Amino acid sequence: MSDDRTWGVLPSQSDEDALRNHIQNDADQFHADVASREIHWQNASSGAWLARTGDSGWVGWDSRGENVALDDEDWTPWSSVLDQSAAPYYRWFTGGQTNACFNLVDRHLLQGRADKTAIIFEGDRWDPSKNEGRGGPVTEQHFSYRVLFEEVVARMQVLKDLGLSKGDRIAFNLPNIPEQVFYMLAAQRMGVVYTPVFGGFSAKTLSDRIHDAGAKLVITADGGYRNAEVVAYKGTYTDPALDNYIPRETALQTLQTVLATYDLGALAETLYNDVHEALAGEITLERSDLMRELGASIAKQNALPAEMTAELRTAVARQLADAKHDIDNVIVVDYTGQEIVEHARDKWSNDLVDTAKATIAGHLGLSSFTDLSGDSAAELWAKLNAVLPVESVDSNFPLFIIYTSGSTGKPKGVVHTHGSWLSGVSHTMRTVFSATEDDTLYVIGDPGWITGQSYLIAAPLVQGMTTVIAEGSPLFPHAGRFSSIIERYKVTLFKAGSTFLKAVMTDPASAREMADFDMSSLRVGTFCAEPVSPAVQQFAMDNICKHYINSYWATEHGGIVFSCPWGGYKPLSADAKTWPLPWVQAEVRVAEETAQDGTVTQWRTAESGEKGELVITQPYPYLARTLWGDADNLFENSWRGDIDRFTEVYFNRWGGELTYTQGDYARQHDDGAFTLHGRSDDVINVSGHRIGTEEIEGAILRDKTLREDSPVGNVVVVGAPHDEKGETPVAFLVAAAGRKLSDDDLARLQSLVRSEKGATAVPSDFLVVSAFPETRSGKYMRRTLRSILLDQPLGDISTLKNPESVDEIRTAVTQWKDFGRLTEARRVVQTWRYLRVETHEIAPGRLVALVVISSPPVNALSERTLDELHTALTQLAHQDDLSAMVVTGARNTFVAGADVKELLKIGEKGDLESAQTLPNAAQTAFATLENLDIPIIAAVNGPALGGGNELVLACSHVIAAQHAEFGQPEINLNLLPGYGGTQRLTRKLFDARGVDGAAEALRMMLDGRTIDAEKALEIGLIDDIVTTEGLSTVEAAMAALRDHFSGGDALKASMARRKKLKDQREHALAIDESLTTHSGVAGALEQIRNSGRTKPVEFIIDAMLTGARDGQAAGLRREAELFAKGVCDPECGPEGISAFLEKRSAPLPPKPKAVQPDASQDERAALIDEGKLLPMGASFFPGITPIPQYQLGYGVMRSHEDGSPLHGDPEVAEKELVLPTPLPSANEALVYILASEMNFNDIWAITGIPVSPFDARDADVQVTGSGGVGIVAQLGQDLVREGRLSVGDIVTIYSGQSELMAPDQGLDPMAADFRIQGYERNDGSHAQFLTVQGPQLHAKLPGISIEEAGSYGLTMGTIHRALYNTLAIEPGKRLFVEGASTGTGYDCLRSALSSSCGALGMVSSENRGERVEAVGGHAINRKDSRWSDIFTAVPDDPKEWDAWEAAGEAFVAEAEKKVGGQIDYSVSHAGETAFPRSFQLLGENGVLTFYGASSGYRFTFMGKAGASTPASQFSKAGLRAGQSLLVVYGPGAEDGIVDPVAIEAIEVGCQRGAQVAVLVDTVSQREFVTSLGFGAQMKGVVSLEEIERRLGDEFDPPGPFQKMPNPFTESAAFKESVRAFSDRTLKPIGSAIAPLLRNTLDKRGLPDVVFERAGRDGLALATSLVKPNVGKIVYSEDLKGARFSFYAPQVWMRQRRILMPTAEIRGTHLNTAREFAEMQERIAAGHISVLPPTIIPMEGVPEAHQAMWENRHAGANYVAMHALPRTNLKSRDELYRAWAIRDAMERGETLTKVETGSAGALR
Repeated sequence: MSDDRTWGVLPSQSDEDALRNHIQNDADQFHADVASREIHWQNASSGAWLARTGDSGWVGWDSRGENVALDDEDWTPWSSVLDQSAAPYYRWFTGGQTNACFNLVDRHLLQGRADKTAIIFEGDRWDPSKNEGRGGPVTEQHFSYRVLFEEVVARMQVLKDLGLSKGDRIAFNLPNIPEQVFYMLAAQRMGVVYTPVFGGFSAKTLSDRIHDAGAKLVITADGGYRNAEVVAYKGTYTDPALDNYIPRETALQTLQTVLATYDLGALAETLYNDVHEALAGEITLERSDLMRELGASIAKQNALPAEMTAELRTAVARQLADAKHDIDNVIVVDYTGQEIVEHARDKWSNDLVDTAKATIAGHLGLSSFTDLSGDSAAELWAKLNAVLPVESVDSNFPLFIIYTSGSTGKPKGVVHTHGSWLSGVSHTMRTVFSATEDDTLYVIGDPGWITGQSYLIAAPLVQGMTTVIAEGSPLFPHAGRFSSIIERYKVTLFKAGSTFLKAVMTDPASAREMADFDMSSLRVGTFCAEPVSPAVQQFAMDNICKHYINSYWATEHGGIVFSCPWGGYKPLSADAKTWPLPWVQAEVRVAEETAQDGTVTQWRTAESGEKGELVITQPYPYLARTLWGDADNLFENSWRGDIDRFTEVYFNRWGGELTYTQGDYARQHDDGAFTLHGRSDDVINVSGHRIGTEEIEGAILRDKTLREDSPVGNVVVVGAPHDEKGETPVAFLVAAAGRKLSDDDLARLQSLVRSEKGATAVPSDFLVVSAFPETRSGKYMRRTLRSILLDQPLGDISTLKNPESVDEIRTAVTQWKDFGRLTEARRVVQTWRYLRVETHEIAPGRLVALVVISSPPVNALSERTLDELHTALTQLAHQDDLSAMVVTGARNTFVAGADVKELLKIGEKGDLESAQTLPNAAQTAFATLENLDIPIIAAVNGPALGGGNELVLACSHVIAAQHAEFGQPEINLNLLPGYGGTQRLTRKLFDARGVDGAAEALRMMLDGRTIDAEKALEIGLIDDIVTTEGLSTVEAAMAALRDHFSGGDALKASMARRKKLKDQREHALAIDESLTTHSGVAGALEQIRNSGRTKPVEFIIDAMLTGARDGQAAGLRREAELFAKGVCDPECGPEGISAFLEKRSAPLPPKPKAVQPDASQDERAALIDEGKLLPMGASFFPGITPIPQYQLGYGVMRSHEDGSPLHGDPEVAEKELVLPTPLPSANEALVYILASEMNFNDIWAITGIPVSPFDARDADVQVTGSGGVGIVAQLGQDLVREGRLSVGDIVTIYSGQSELMAPDQGLDPMAADFRIQGYERNDGSHAQFLTVQGPQLHAKLPGISIEEAGSYGLTMGTIHRALYNTLAIEPGKRLFVEGASTGTGYDCLRSALSSSCGALGMVSSENRGERVEAVGGHAINRKDSRWSDIFTAVPDDPKEWDAWEAAGEAFVAEAEKKVGGQIDYSVSHAGETAFPRSFQLLGENGVLTFYGASSGYRFTFMGKAGASTPASQFSKAGLRAGQSLLVVYGPGAEDGIVDPVAIEAIEVGCQRGAQVAVLVDTVSQREFVTSLGFGAQMKGVVSLEEIERRLGDEFDPPGPFQKMPNPFTESAAFKESVRAFSDRTLKPIGSAIAPLLRNTLDKRGLPDVVFERAGRDGLALATSLVKPNVGKIVYSEDLKGARFSFYAPQVWMRQRRILMPTAEIRGTHLNTAREFAEMQERIAAGHISVLPPTIIPMEGVPEAHQAMWENRHAGANYVAMHALPRTNLKSRDELYRAWAIRDAMERGETLTKVETGSAGALR
C-alpha cells in the first residue's frame, strides 16, 4: 500500500485523458504498477511479504515481522500481468502469490497501525437517552487492528479444528455483526473460499447456495436485531435450509436406487426421466417436490396397481427421509441469546473460540491467550503467524463467491479473487475519494452483497482506515440514525444506495430528523449499485455533502467502475452523471440486428444522449473472474469454474467479440459522462438487490404444482418505481379458467415467494387481469406492461393479438396507483408496525394527531414499540401546525404495561445496558409528550397499567371509559415502575391532594393493585369519565378539543395544572421518609414486605424520594438506574417475572377500603343506622327501599397481613363479610337475593381447591353461591328497553354467564367465555345483592315455593345438559349413574327414568339403594364385598392392567344383569377412583359423560375392543372443510419412520379440506411426512425431537398423565403439578402447532380434531390442545389392552369429546341459558319434579358447607335462606305480606286484620 497520499488521484481532466491513453496503449504496465503498490505479495524464495512504494524497490517484512527490502529491482511477483489465453477467463498477475487478509489486517500491525481503530460496530437497538438525549446505540464496539488480528487468528484455529483447509468452501448466514467479519477474514487468511448469504434470503435460497458452493461448514447466529426486534437466523434460515431441502442429485440418486429394487422394466427409466426433467431447474429441493413429481408420473403412466404404487411411494419417501446436505458442522454465534433447537452438528462459536485461544496459547507455551497483551504488535504478529501462518495463494485463487440473480431463474455464483480484485478495489478508493488511512468510511450495506464485501470491509481495511459497520436499518428508529452515525464517528466517506435517501427526501419529518445531526465531517458521499435520479442527488448535495457523487458497479464488476474521480475537475452537478474510471473502457451500443439466440449480429455506437446497452470492451483486474463451478478441479491449472455459463451470460451478446455486457441501459453524453437507465433484461433492482423476474414468476407458478385446484393461470412480474425501494415487484395475474383469486390466495402466493426467494422478492401488489398483452405468436409483452406502469408511450400495439387487453390493464394500474397515493398520504395516516398516527383537521385550522398504539394482545410497550412511539412523537413535535394530540390504544386496551417476556430475557442474561435501554426509551418518549405545549389527551379505553399508566401521566388531560383501570403493578414482578411512575405519579397526586396524594401514589406502587375510573377521578389521576352511552373516549377527546378551540373551559383546568407541574418539576416536594408511616401507606408497606418483596420496595422509596428531594430529572435517572438493576437482580426481575408468568406470584396487599370486609359488629351497626347497610334477611321493597351502599355476603377474604387468600375449611374460612353493593351495567340486573343455592362450587371457592378463584380475578373478597332466587331491584338500560323483566319480579337465577356479544354465542354459549357465577371470576349469590346478566333471569315457576325455585338451578341444570344435550338420551336405553341417591346423581336418575330409560344407580349403602329403588331405579352398592376394593385408578404398571380389568368383570356382569342388558350411557361425577369402572361398564358403542371429579382429577381408563377407520371416525366427529386437524404420527411406525394409520388419517383429512398439522416423534419422521407431498392442506409438521433439542431438560414429551398430589390435602403441590404439565409439555407443543393452524378466525391455532393413537397414551396432551367446547379427540385403532389417562377438568369443564371406535367420553357442564329455559318447561309440565330442599339459615351456611366438604350432608339439595321470612311462599304478594307481618311483629305491633289472599304469608 503506497504511502504517497496523492498517488492515484487525478488533478485535472488532461491528466485523466493522459492516463486513459496510457492504459489503452500499455494496460499491463498500469495495472502492474497499481497491483505492486496497493497490496503486498509474497516472495516465494524468502517468504517475505513485499510491495512497492513510489519509485522505490520492493520492501516489506519477513516471517519474523522484521523490515526487509529486495535487492532485485527486476523481480515481479507474477509471470505475466494478463493472461488472455482462456478468455474470458482473464488471469491477472499470473503466478503472483498473495493473501487478502494479510493485506486487510496483518500488514497494519507491521506498519505501526496496530492501535488504530479498524472497525466501529453499532448494533441495531437504540437508546434515545444517550448523548444528552440525542440518542445512541445500545451496543457500540471499537476494534483496533491488533484486536481484529487476534480475533481473526483465533477463528482460523476454530476452522482448522473443524478440518477446514485451503480451497474448502464455507457459507455465512449471519447478521451484519463483527463475528461475520472475523470468520470471513479467517477464511481469507487460510485460503478457504466463502460465500456470504444475505439474511433476508429464504431458507431455499440459502440451501441452494450452500450446495452449489459445495460448502462444508455453515456459520450462522441464533439471531440478529432488526428494528429492535429479534430476528431468528438459525431457526428461520439455516436449520430449514439443511433439514427441509436436499441436493437435487442426491434426491435423484435416491429415487434411482429405490427404483432399481423393483422389477419395473422400462417403467423405471420412464419414471426416473419424468422426475429428472421436472426437477431440472432445481439446485436443492424439498423431498415433497420429488414425491409430487413421482406421483404425477405414476398417475400419467397408469401402469401400477394401487398397492404397488403405495409401496413404491413409501419406499422412496423412507429413503428420502435419510437424505441430507453434506454439512457436518454448523457454527452458531450467540448474539441475541434466544432459544434455538440444537442439533448434533451445532457448535457454539464462543466455546470454539475459547478452546481455540487456549490451543494457541498452548502452542506458544503460555497459560492464557491474554498473556500476549504485553507483546509489541510485530512480536504478536510473528508469534501468531508462526502458529497459524497466513496462506499465500495465487492472485487468481477464489476469495469469495457472491450469488446474484439471473433472468433465467438460476442464481449465478460470481467469483472474485485474492489479488487482482483486492488491488483494484483498493485503487478505486484513491482515484474516487483520495482516501487515506485517516478516513472513516460508513457504508450502508451488508456483507452478503458486493457493496459489503468491496467497500464495507475490503476497501477501508486494505487502506488501513476505519470502517463503520451498522446492524439493521439506517432509518431506525428514525431517519436521523444514519446522520447520527456520521456525526458521532466523524465519518468522512459515505456510501449508500439511493433508495433509502428517497424515503427521507419524500417525508419532511424524516428530512428534519436527518438534519438534527452534524454531517460536516463528510468529504465525499456517493450513491452506489443502483440508478439515481437528479432530484435525489440534489437533495444529497444540499443536505448531506456538497461533493455527493454517483458511483456505479454491480456484483460482477467487483468494485466501482463509474464515478466522479476526486480532483474537482469534473462538472459535478445534480444530473446523476457518472464517468467511467480511466481503466474502464465503456461505450453504449444499439443493437440493429439480432439472431434467434439473442446474439447481436449488427450494432452501432449510440449517438450522444441516445439510450442503448452499456458494455465494457476491455477487461480490468477486479472484474469477476468466472462463475463458480467445477469444484473438483479447483487446484488444477485448467480450472475455469463454470466458464461456459460465464461466457454465455456476459460475453456472447455481441457476435464475434468478447465484450462484457452487464444488462444495463445507459446514455453517453457529449462530456463523456454516462447516465444509467435501468436494466435491459428481466432483472429488477429492489433496494440495491437484483432479482430476476423469472425467479419470482417461478415461485408463484409453483402454486400450480403444489395445488391441483390452484386458481393461478399465469403470471408476469415487472418492476415498478417505488419511493423507498427504487423498484418493487408487481405481479400481473391471470386466473385459471373458471376460477377467481381471493385475498387468501394472494396471501398464499406472497408466502410462497417469501419461502422460495426471500422477503425482498415478494411482490408488493398483485393486479388481477383477464389477459396479458400478447403478440400474434403468443409471446407476452412485458414491455407493454412496464410502459403502462411507468406512464410511458406504448408504441405500436396494432401487432398485438389482443389490443383490447391494454385498456383493461391501464384501468387496473390507474386504480392501483390511486389507492397507493391515498394510502401513502402520510399527512393523513402513517403506520408503523405497532403504531398508527392519523392527522385530522377537526376545526378550521386545527390539526389534531391521533396516536393509536397497537401491539397485540395488550399493547405492551416493547422496545420496538417505544422506539416507534419516540420517533412518531418527535416527528409530531416538529409539526408546527399541530394543535393537539390524542393518544389511545387499539381494541379495548389502552396500554397494559411493558413486554414482560422481553424483560425476563434481558434479566436472565444480566444485560444491565439493555435493561436500562427500556426505561431510557420510555422516559425519553414520555418527556417529548410532557414538553409539548399543546393539549395532549389520553383517551383511556381500557386498562392503563404500568407503562400505560405512566404514559397517561405524561399527557395533559385524561379521559377514561367507565371500565378503564389504572395502576402500577410492577411490584408483582418484583420491580419498581421504570417509565416515570415514581416521579410523575407522585407529583401529580401531590399537586391534587398534598401529602395524602403522595401517600396515595406510594401506596399504588407498593400494593400493585388496580383502581377503577371512579377512584382515579377521585384522587386526581384523571380528568373525565365518559358516561354517555355509545360514546368512545376518542370521540369524547375530540369533543373536548373542539370546545377548547372554540374558547370553552373543557381543558382549562388541566392545561393550567400541566403548566404548573412543568414549571415546578425540578422543585423539591415537602415529603420525606416519614411518608412510609402515613396511615394510607404503613399497612400496605408491611403487607408487601411480608410477601418477600423488600428489595423492590426499597427501590420504589429510593426513586420516589430522590425525585422529591432533587427534582424530577434526577428522580427519573435514579428510577431508570434502579429499574435496570432490578430487572437484572436474580431476586427481583428474573424471579418475579417468572413467578408472574407461572402464576405463582406472592399475593399483593388488599386494596384500601373505607369499610373492611371483616368490619366489626359495631361498625356494621353504625352502617345500618346510617342506612348504608341492611341487616341480613331484611325486607326489601324494590323501588321503595333504598339500595344500600354496602351489603353482607358469605365468602372468603384476603389476609390483612400479606394479602394471601384465607382459604381453609368452610367452618373456619367462610365469613359473613361487608362489601360494596354492585351496580348493574346496561345488560345486567341488580337482584335482591331471597334464597341461594348451595353446591360444591361453594366448597371449591372457599377451600381454593383445586384452584383459587382469586387466581383469575383482581378482588379482595370472593362471595360464593351459584344460583338462587331473588327479586329484581334495578335494571340496566338495555334490559329496560327489552321489556322482558320489571323491577319487583321474582326470578330464578341461572348461574351460567358468558360473553353476550361474542360471535361464538351463535355456536354455543359455552364457547363464549363461559363461567359459573360465584366460582369463576365474580361474586356469587350468598350475598344480599347480586348483579346478573339478563339471560340469567327466568321467571319463577308458579307451582313451586320461592325457596324451591332457588335450590335446583345448578344441580338440575347440569344434569339436564348432560342427559338431553351431551348424551341426547333415547327412550328404552340403559343408563348408569354414580352417587345416585343424592344431589346431581339423584336428579340424573329421576330424569332418566322420566325419559323412559332404564336406570342403574351406584350407591354407598343399602339405605341409599332403597331410595333409588323407591323412584323406580335399580341400585348397585359399591361397598358390596364382591367388588368394594375395585374402585381404583388403573395402575401405572402395564403388567397389572389385565388383572385390574378382570377384577371389574363381576361388577359389570351384575350391573348388566340388573338392567337386563349392556349399559348405553354412563354418568360420572365421583372422580378418579369411580370413573375407570364407570367406563368399563359401558357396552359396545356406549357413551360416558362426566361433570365433576370429587375424588381426584387424574382420570384413567382401559381401552375397549374394536377398530374403525380414520374416515369413519372423522365422519363421526363431523370433520369438515376449513376445520383444523392435528394428526399424531409415530406410535404406529413399526420401522420408526412409516406410520400407515397416520398417513391414512392425513390423506383423509386433506381430502375433506381440513387444515392439517402433524405431530411426529422424530426429525426423520418429519422429513418423511413432509416428503409425501400432501399439498396445500398440509400446513406443517412439528417434531417432538426438535422441541426436546431446543428445551432440553425443560421439556417433558407427551405420555401418561403424571400422578398428582391430593388436591384436597396438598393443594399447592397439586397446582404445581398442573403448572408443570402446562409449562413443560402443553405450552412447548401447543406453541409449535398454533402457528400452523392459526387463521383470521382462530387466533389461537387450536385444532378442531386431534387424531390420537393406540400405541402411546398422549390423551392428556390431546385433551388440553383441542379446541374447547367443540373439540374432539379421535381414535380409529383397536384400543383393547391399552390404558389412557388425562386431566379431568380439561374434558369436563371445556366440554371436549373423546371418540373411540366403540365408545365415547363426553365432557359436560352446566346447561346454557336456553337449556335452562327448556328445563323450566319440563318442570312446569311435570316431566320432572323439584325436590323439597334442606333449608339452611344464613348463619348456618359455613357449617352446612363443612358438612358437604366432609360428605356428611343429606341427600336433598341445600338452599340458604336470605330474606324469606318463612317457607312455602310462592308469589310476590305473599312475600310482601309475610315481610309486613314479620316487620310488624319485630316492632311489637299486632296485626288485627289479614286481607284475603294472605294465606301463603301465614302458612
